[in-house]
Amino acid sequence: MKFAIVGAGAIGAFLGAMLSRSGEDVTLIARGPHLRAMQERGLRVRGEVGEFQVHPNATDELTRVGEVDVVIITLKAQSLPAMAPQLRPLLGANTSVVTAQNGFPWWYFHGLGGEWQDTHIEAVDPGGMISRHIDPARVIGCVVYPSTALVEPGIVWHIEGTRFALGELDGSKSERCRQIADAFIKAGLRCPIRSDIRHDIWVKLMETLLTIPSVP
Repeated sequence: MKFAIVGAGAIGAFLGAMLSRSGEDVTLIARGPHLRAMQERGLRVRGEVGEFQVHPNATDELTRVGEVDVVIITLKAQSLPAMAPQLRPLLGANTSVVTAQNGFPWWYFHGLGGEWQDTHIEAVDPGGMISRHIDPARVIGCVVYPSTALVEPGIVWHIEGTRFALGELDGSKSERCRQIADAFIKAGLRCPIRSDIRHDIWVKLMETLLTIPSVP
């Protein structure tokens, strides 16, 4: 499969490195010294999964990448409204968009049903910028569990965890979800397909809150 990872910082670069090592076609979208280091020397991962180096494509010019099978968004949520309009060159007729971000996603109420059906969340999608440029039908939810750090440009430290939970917004077990999960599993990652990815978002949030140290 052809993957583009948008916002390839610590988590995105780790995921891209794992997929690249297993033979997937991966392009990392990044910027600054981290991008230059990956272009010049490749990407090195150290830590719990061992140490290895890969040389995936890396760029800050989305127009040079072309259409891909899967766009994985690992940007910080506040950066996505500005990036969303720039994703067009990556999106073919059947491109899936995996939102591997922490926090409350802009698509949370899409297709949920009930009184909150399709409610727009202005705080995470200002002016509807994201939803105008990313069709929710493309979206596959993702909850990220690994802990990683970008210790220097081009070098990611994997602290712990390999789980990326995936789920269709309508709870179905789709073929596209299965194919992406298979690629993740082949890369050495844990990738369960969840029937209620919104539930996993809340579980992750509660786990995060419970691990925050109290302030005396």
